[in-house]
Amino acid sequence: MLAEMKISVDTQPYRSWVTGFLAKRVDLNSDDQLTVEEIALIPERLLQQTQARSAKIALQKSARNKTAESVSTNDFNIWFASQLSRSFDLIAGAVQASEAVRLAALIDANGDGKVSREEVANGGYSLRFRDLDDDQTFSATELMPFRDPRNQQAAVVPDVANLPFVQLGDQSSIERTANQIVTRYGDGTNVKLNALRQPLEQLTQFDADHNNTFNAAELQQFLQQPSVHLKMDIQLADAANASDVLFEISEAAATFCKVEPLRRGRAKLIVDDMPIELRSRGGSKSSRGFMVNFLLQRMSSYDADKNGYLSEDEFPEMQQQMAQIQVNGTFSEVDINGDAMLFRDEIKTYIERDAIATQSRIEVSVKQDGKTLFKLIDRNVDRRLSARELSTGFEALLEYDLNGDQFLTESELGTAYTLQIGLGQAASLRMDTMSLMGMANRTADAILPGVAGLNGPEWFKRMDRNQDRDVSFREFLGTRALFDQLDLNKDNLLSADEAELLNAESTP
Repeated sequence: MLAEMKISVDTQPYRSWVTGFLAKRVDLNSDDQLTVEEIALIPERLLQQTQARSAKIALQKSARNKTAESVSTNDFNIWFASQLSRSFDLIAGAVQASEAVRLAALIDANGDGKVSREEVANGGYSLRFRDLDDDQTFSATELMPFRDPRNQQAAVVPDVANLPFVQLGDQSSIERTANQIVTRYGDGTNVKLNALRQPLEQLTQFDADHNNTFNAAELQQFLQQPSVHLKMDIQLADAANASDVLFEISEAAATFCKVEPLRRGRAKLIVDDMPIELRSRGGSKSSRGFMVNFLLQRMSSYDADKNGYLSEDEFPEMQQQMAQIQVNGTFSEVDINGDAMLFRDEIKTYIERDAIATQSRIEVSVKQDGKTLFKLIDRNVDRRLSARELSTGFEALLEYDLNGDQFLTESELGTAYTLQIGLGQAASLRMDTMSLMGMANRTADAILPGVAGLNGPEWFKRMDRNQDRDVSFREFLGTRALFDQLDLNKDNLLSADEAELLNAESTP
């Protein structure tokens, strides 16, 4: 499905809203004219997005005059809005560790978006380089993305590249997407036009060789200016609880896509029976207010002589506190009028400007819900996959193979997604800890049963060094010939039952 997002804030295109907000706060004398000194107050990371790269050149370009000493706020807003990035940040929402493991993507050897019996059985080979402790099992910790080792309870952010959402923001993303579509929905070289679910008359103009298929190059041409299945009107509000999201479904998508309104700002999009909840997140004013109030409250404790402002000697503690919520600035940068005294209004204005620099980007946060391959194959719920669980894992998945084709897709697992769309947030304001998600008492690490929790004779339990309830040849202390003799079902693993049979036949 191809979708187009139109995003506004308080009825203005969001880039215009961002630039208008900034221009108002750097126009120190409120004369609707901006000087070089005032433009220089805009956070550098925003100016670096423009072709100007400096306040002086920004003034000249926005005024269209190389000798101009000022520019009207209106002319500057128009120019600045045209310069801001037109892509958005795709962020994977934090989830419990075992749910963050994108096992399907890790073992999908041919990249066709489906998992076969063979791919599950060969999972041990596909994952071999992820067995970091070399114990012949794959724990959630080994398979999930990086997390801070100092905080083992922290929620995990899955790998964005493995999520089924991409943005066509530049040529490289278009090329990558075209190759994925040809692989997933075609034969690796070509994809039939009707697989794209678009009216043929809109596609044939890009079919250079007129063979009713697209190769990757032809598909790239189409994706440069695609006709879309869905238009989303994301109406964000600076105030809380006032955002909304509206949809327009094309006639070509009416058979496989529908929308169910939930409440203001939320709707459920159902694509091929896969539910995707869309949420528009506003309330940027509240997050800025939180940061401002928090830091201004701390200011009084850093004002050692209680004279109502911070001197340069008193600023370092305040600077550290600001950095903790990702607001960075030196004393001279915060001291707008250069009088060596930081008053509350100067700190407030600086924080708001810095926050708007963060909010100048759109964030699309994706969270996956529903069943996952990892949790289904991990039948003993010890948060790791053993060799036996992988070799027989497809049997546990058959009940979800709804079309009986011996392949499993995420839609058959009942996977659901939540997409939350809003202005950028400081990382410190995101709910990214297990405790905030009600997961504080859950651990991500594998749960080992201990020798006492294993079945089988004593020799078997002691050979089972990784405690996965099987003994591999590498763990076995005897010869290969003896191992093969004991391995009755020839699965290259000794089970507790096979060990008990040997024990029953042995002489004490």
